[in-house]
Amino acid sequence: MREPKPFSPIPFFFSILLLSLGYALFSYFRPFPTTETEWEFLANVKAATEEGGLVSAREPLAFWFVVTWKKIFGANYIPSFIALAGLFYSLFLHLFLLLLRNVEWKRNHYLVVYLAAFLPFSYGFPTSYFTETLCLVFLLLVFLTFRLEKMTDLLVFPTFTLLAFFSSFIMFYLGFTFFVIFTGIRGSRKAAQKTSVFYKKKNVPFLFLVGYLAFFVLSLFYFSYSNFFGEGSISFLFHTWYQSSLVILLPMLTIGIGHILLKTEKELNTITASVVLGVSIIASIYFIFKDLRSGGAEPWETQTKNLTKSFGQALVLKSDPIYLPKEFSFALYFQTGTKTKYLKESNVSEKSFLYVEGIWNQDIQLVQKSGLFRKSNRSLGIVPLSEDDVLIQKTTSDRIKNEKNLSFIFKKVDEAWGNVPAKRPFDEYTSSLQKKFGYLSFY
Repeated sequence: MREPKPFSPIPFFFSILLLSLGYALFSYFRPFPTTETEWEFLANVKAATEEGGLVSAREPLAFWFVVTWKKIFGANYIPSFIALAGLFYSLFLHLFLLLLRNVEWKRNHYLVVYLAAFLPFSYGFPTSYFTETLCLVFLLLVFLTFRLEKMTDLLVFPTFTLLAFFSSFIMFYLGFTFFVIFTGIRGSRKAAQKTSVFYKKKNVPFLFLVGYLAFFVLSLFYFSYSNFFGEGSISFLFHTWYQSSLVILLPMLTIGIGHILLKTEKELNTITASVVLGVSIIASIYFIFKDLRSGGAEPWETQTKNLTKSFGQALVLKSDPIYLPKEFSFALYFQTGTKTKYLKESNVSEKSFLYVEGIWNQDIQLVQKSGLFRKSNRSLGIVPLSEDDVLIQKTTSDRIKNEKNLSFIFKKVDEAWGNVPAKRPFDEYTSSLQKKFGYLSFY
């Protein structure tokens, strides 16, 4: 029986570059950005490049990578972000299959990776979860390089671990736990097989595994007690892990199942199977673009245009604090460079404006007819941004508070203030981390 051919690195790295290029071209022709995290990342890259700071509570390492990439290649913000996201996504998928199969790769192994990259429900993962993608790449490198057989391993292991930790703490918290469980079980089994005639050895890997799991459970209780991440912390963590798992597990399952089938079914290594995989990739890309054309994402263009217009008319001053939804705040900064707030401060200024949904033009007319304000738009303190979205000043909401016929407006304003999140201990942690990387914190 023939021995399997050794793994060849040259086709492997060429395939990584080919897939990253293909993903970048694919992303240039789809609507982008469309999600809150994509706007957030672009806003942070712009802030880091132009003002030396970050506008949200995120670990700074991922932004450092994009800023450095942008400086090296001289590209604009969106092409730089998409290109680097595609590179790390391609690297992640290839490393995951390498973890499963470290011997000869055939043609269909690469095609399975390409199919996993362009699945309809998961193609947006590297841009919507860029920090998590970066963390997963370093965690896979931890899995692949963990040997502790040479002196260099004592340097490689902590380096990749720290890079994963500084990429995304929440993803690292989950991914490193899987690594400890996997290596702990494997190490404890090997230790249990080694017997000693003179004395009973302690199963050190098992004891380490038990100790880590105890630490993991206790840290969950601490995060919940201190509300470290907000929204109950434990529920926030599991909800965040669940959301990211929904989009990344499908490509991983595709690669895992493909690896098993290619290993057990010889007919799947034929040219016919390659043609079927190629057609599946094209069909998947086709259905993605078909779905994107039928759906319309909110680009915040109308709100941004009207808010910029209100600055020119002095309805809102740039010195006035403006509280916006996170996605709108990031989109506005990326498009215009205007800093706004999305976290509630302890002392809210009377001049503060709040973004409120569900206020129509006829509602604004009711406020004008109430006689509480002069007829000038500036004194009214309500600025329409779209058909039913407005900015309303705190002094205005305070005045209408006791007006019975305007109580429904005040109720909406009060609900909007209640939905503005407060700062969490995690925000303070990321702020201190950003300072260590040389970035200011604009939040």
